[in-house]
Amino acid sequence: MQQRIRIRWTKRGRVRYVSARDLSSIWERALRRADLPIAYSEGFTPHAKVSFPDALPVGYDSTGEYAELTFAAPIVADRDLARLSRALPEGMDILTYFEVPDGAPKLARMLRATMWELVWPAVDAAELTDRLTARGRALLAADHIEVIRHRPDGDRTIDVRPAVLTLAAATRRAAPGPGGGEHTVLRAVLRNDGPTVRPNDLLSALGGDGGCTPAAGAPREVDIAAPTRINRVAQGEVDDGGLREALTGEVEALVPDVDAEAA
Repeated sequence: MQQRIRIRWTKRGRVRYVSARDLSSIWERALRRADLPIAYSEGFTPHAKVSFPDALPVGYDSTGEYAELTFAAPIVADRDLARLSRALPEGMDILTYFEVPDGAPKLARMLRATMWELVWPAVDAAELTDRLTARGRALLAADHIEVIRHRPDGDRTIDVRPAVLTLAAATRRAAPGPGGGEHTVLRAVLRNDGPTVRPNDLLSALGGDGGCTPAAGAPREVDIAAPTRINRVAQGEVDDGGLREALTGEVEALVPDVDAEAA
């Protein structure tokens, strides 16, 4: 009897540069090392039944990656997924799991929104937080905020506003030591359905260095530097306080703890 398990996993450090195309091979090797009975597809080129609902752009960190694994025989989830986590490369860790009952909705339907976190270093943090707060309020009050995304096959105008469900900027204290001080953190919850809007598009719509050209409704001046880190925090459903994570139902706060360490 087959068993389906959905997991939340991380992609941090050097593995954030692994492309979506190479992920399947990494997971297949880890499953073999962990000696787990993953099921395989039929046909001339069988592949492990591991599906990823949403590809992460190369270079982004994430604590909110998801996958569904189909096993050819039942496993002991706590024990065997811990073994699989140890077999994965450094930076890829399984955080939690959910055994899929019959009739459960598809995983993609549970991931209706994504919380992103953009972090800036401890340089004029209070001023930057105020600027992002004002720009964020203006964006949420607008009907349209457009940017021009430049691509090799031609420029494309993107209306960022429909994808933004909520956002908030805050100043967060980092741990003592090198790189410490106050960091500016912007968290935004973006829709997963509809045209894809990424953090860089949002940043350009706020007047930041996101790689897009501002268009209708966006600030004309690019006066916010690119963040030092972009992290996909979690995926699930939008909630009044932030985002309700898909597998656990726990709410990830839109305004992070000001005493938390900025990685």
